[in-house]
Amino acid sequence: MTIKPVYEKEFHHDGRGPELQRVIWKNNGVTLVGFEYYNPEDTYDEKSLKHLSFSGMQVYSMAGDEVHSDQVANGKTRAAIHEILDSKWLKSYISNHLGKCKHYQVMFYDEIYDVICESINFGVGKLNV
Repeated sequence: MTIKPVYEKEFHHDGRGPELQRVIWKNNGVTLVGFEYYNPEDTYDEKSLKHLSFSGMQVYSMAGDEVHSDQVANGKTRAAIHEILDSKWLKSYISNHLGKCKHYQVMFYDEIYDVICESINFGVGKLNV
């Protein structure tokens, strides 16, 4: 599996991923919009809160870190998001709507999200939808 670290400075781990605070949905909980989180060294206050948002979200999956079979975060980088460059999972879907999409794996403290979307965006503070 070939991986590329994404947002290593903004979203990183110290052995376990950032602490997930809130998952943001739209369309009555059908479409994943993004996450609010704290990095391991952050103070748990409003000025330290950060968020990720997804553009062109198509597919997502979540599993606990204890059962996810293909965790890609490792000691070579502090990044807790990686693009899976040769993703079999991405190739397993019908590609009509996936032309600009990439497979990313997002590691939180207890959860691993795999997402297929066009891009991931980073921001500070609450995610306003």
